[in-house]
Amino acid sequence: MLNMGDDLHPIKPHTRGTVQVVDDMGTIHCSFDNGRTLGILPEKDGFRKLTEEELTEELNESKMEDGIPSMAM
Repeated sequence: MLNMGDDLHPIKPHTRGTVQVVDDMGTIHCSFDNGRTLGILPEKDGFRKLTEEELTEELNESKMEDGIPSMAM
């Protein structure tokens, strides 16, 4: 999430979420890492999809924190 339009209790910028479903109205329903679930509106809310590189890097960092060495390909 980059920013929210006019929500009374917005999701804070840079909070990550996982898309659960996109409904027939185009609302993107997400489960956020802070425990909230919310539908975001592409025409009002700012968001971006993480790249494959970002996800791979994060997975590698997580494995290193767990003491499991990994090799990047």
